[in-house]
Amino acid sequence: MSKVYSGRDGVMQLSGSTLAKVVSFSVQSNLETLETTALNENLRTYIPGVSGYSGSATLLYYKDASESVNTTNLLNKLYKTGTDGVSSNDTVDLTFRWIDGSDNNDIRLNAYITSASIGAATGDIVRAEISFQGTGELSAVSVGT
Repeated sequence: MSKVYSGRDGVMQLSGSTLAKVVSFSVQSNLETLETTALNENLRTYIPGVSGYSGSATLLYYKDASESVNTTNLLNKLYKTGTDGVSSNDTVDLTFRWIDGSDNNDIRLNAYITSASIGAATGDIVRAEISFQGTGELSAVSVGT
């Protein structure tokens, strides 16, 4: 049976726990290419170089029934007090999932939160916008399998 996925099918997880109130997310894969064109050639040629992953998400700043704000752990990886700053221990385990009945299509990676902003406007809900940069290999890829 054919299936067209919509936003209703998507979830974002932090360390295996689904984040409530995710408005949107995107994950990009990129590949740097290395030019191998010689001086006497008329057409450029390339070989694959280093690949990587990055992305962004928009989250509603939301307090659940247990009084916890589920975006706090994510934002605290970048919003820091003191002078220590971000360390190598501040990676997050992110899973981006499209659900199809009992089948899960996942992209899972470790990442650093590279930017975060929280904003509010009259007549709107408080939102947190984040960007992330993947580090190392993907932990899981089961998209389209």
